[in-house]
This record gives sequence, structure tokens and C-alpha cells, in this order.
Amino acid sequence: MLVLTRADLERVLAPRDVIDALAEAFRRQAAGRTSVPQRGVLPVGDDGMLLVMPAMSRPAPGAREAGGLGAKLVTYYPRNRERGRPTHLASYVLMDHATGEPLALLEASFMTALRTGATSALAAKHLARPDSRSLACFGTSVQAGWQLRCLAAVFPLEHAVVLGRDQERARAFAAAMARELGVAVETGRDPGAAVGAADIVTCATTSPTPLFAGADLRPGTHVDAVGAFRPAEREVDTETVRRARVVVDAYAASLAEAGDLLIPLAEGAIAREHVVAELAELVAGARRGRTSVSDVTLFKSVGFALEDLATATLAYNRAKERAIGVEVAL
Repeated sequence: MLVLTRADLERVLAPRDVIDALAEAFRRQAAGRTSVPQRGVLPVGDDGMLLVMPAMSRPAPGAREAGGLGAKLVTYYPRNRERGRPTHLASYVLMDHATGEPLALLEASFMTALRTGATSALAAKHLARPDSRSLACFGTSVQAGWQLRCLAAVFPLEHAVVLGRDQERARAFAAAMARELGVAVETGRDPGAAVGAADIVTCATTSPTPLFAGADLRPGTHVDAVGAFRPAEREVDTETVRRARVVVDAYAASLAEAGDLLIPLAEGAIAREHVVAELAELVAGARRGRTSVSDVTLFKSVGFALEDLATATLAYNRAKERAIGVEVAL
């Protein structure tokens, strides 16, 4: 088994490559060559949880490509922030599709952050206006950073506004992202002004309540929401959802877990048909996301195990090619 650390993954994974790998994975899904059960959730103690996320991908008949098989274990302990530890921790086991033998063990917290940002960027390619240049970013976490990096890999961003609860942390985050991306990044305090001037709004927070008023979105804006993943929590309000053409990473998971959608559904503000597509349908061209320059669009992601499998497979193949990682015998 090949063991790949975070440092190893940083050497072999880049946003553009992961975006391309995810596009291929979603094409496989659209062709009916994947199996991704809804993730298992095990509550731990008062507020912790263990998530189990398996996925399988079959090769096309007669194709040279290999199949894929793997599972991710994720823990979420929100009080870890008080302990000076990460709130999310993850590991991934990649297996041989033909034999079931374990191929690799990967540190998956980095992988998860990157694939989440890459999935958002892939969705934005289909949902945001091609001329998008300005961005409003809610959040200053590791995930917020990957949202910016991956969106910048797809769009020629010129300006971003960062909004966070801690102004000092927001200023440090904005300065670091400006240096890394070569984009003008500043902090903001007024959510309405930020979203009203943005072409793309990305939300990567732990907030259980809406971050801005949907009425403040201007026509043509794309909204990307990846932070909330529990039925009673949401980052966007009912008006945002009502105004938007809504696309999800996967129907089953989003309609079971995404409070951003479940709350408006329970209020009667939208019907199930308001979710116009899942990402595989956009990638395959089976359904349209944006239909006009004035559409408000929303991509809601709660995390989909196929994204992990595609990213882990890419990392494993690249590491084997470059002799990166440590081989261990179990």
C-alpha cells in the first residue's frame, strides 16, 4: 500500500488537473458507470460525527481505463476549534477495482478541501457568466482559500471582497490570497454591498444562518454554497434560493442534507422541481444551468464521494509515476 501524506499530495495535485479529473468523473456518472451510496453518518458524543463516504466507478466496456473503488472517513468535531485542532479530519483508502486490494492510504483533509473548491469551479464553468471578474467570499478558512484558488483557475478574477467574523483574521487572509493569486483582495463589513457588486459569491463558513439577503443579489450573479451540510443549517436565505436556478452536486445527498434547500422546501417557497439539475447532467450537456445573462444561479454542494474517488485516483497515479510516497506492507 502506498501512503501519501499532505506534503505528497501538495506535490501531485493542482486545481486545474483536479477540475479536469472531476469533469471526467461526472461524465462517467452521467453515463451510468458509477455507484455512490448516500454517506453514512454516525453521531459521536454531544456534537461530533463520523462520516463514511464510499464510491465506485466502472470502466467503459473495452476501454483501457481502470475502474475505481474507495472510501473516505471524515470526522467533524466543531469544538476542536476551542482545542486548537482542526474541526474536520479525514483519511482515504483507495482500492483496486478488480480485486478489492488496498492500493493507497491518503491524508484526505487537504484532498477534501481541494476537491470541494474544484467541484465549485467546475460548476461555475457551467453556471457563472464567462465574463465574471469580481467575487465576494464569505469565510476565511482553509476551505475559503481553496474556493478562491480554484475559481481563479477558471475565471480571470480581478477583484475579491472577503467577509469574516474576525476582522484581523480576514485582513490576514485577504493579504495572503492577494499575494498568492495576484488579484486585488480586500476585506468588507457590509454583506449587501459585497454581494451587490459581485459576479460570483462563494460561501464557505460554519454559519448556521444566512450570510446575506438574497434581495441584494444583482441579476446574473452566481452563488456557490459549500459550508452548510446539515438539514437545519444554511448559508443562503430563502429569497436567494427562490430567485436562483439551483444545481446540486448530487440530488439524493443534497435533498437529504442541505438545509439551504430543505428549509425553503418546508416553507413552501419552492418545489422539488426548483432544483433544475445535478452537476453530472451539466457536464454531460443533458441539462442547462444558466439560460440567460440575467439568471441568478446557485450551486449547492454537501460533498459527494465520487469527487473524492476521482481526486484520490489522480493523486495515486501521479505519485506512482513520480515515485512519491512510502510503500508499506500491511
